[in-house]
Amino acid sequence: MTKFEQAMQDVKDGKIVPPSVSYGSTPIDYFGYQLAVHKFDLNILAIGMKKKGVKLKDLKDYYGLTGKTAKECVPQLKEIINQYKATL
Repeated sequence: MTKFEQAMQDVKDGKIVPPSVSYGSTPIDYFGYQLAVHKFDLNILAIGMKKKGVKLKDLKDYYGLTGKTAKECVPQLKEIINQYKATL
């Protein structure tokens, strides 16, 4: 189980409370927001740019991604996003 899957399970079990995220006064699903931000970050890394505070190693570790480059990891993260959307 990846750290991402473990965090979602811990929220379901009530072990942790996710931070609240909102757009104006509309609440947003925390894990959906997190996936969107990390997808953006990974795409930045995939085109060869750097982003302060973002390391490919950390993203790979959190989501269980494999591959040497960010470009190789993008399709894997997109699949995780599609799986997450299917659970909503």
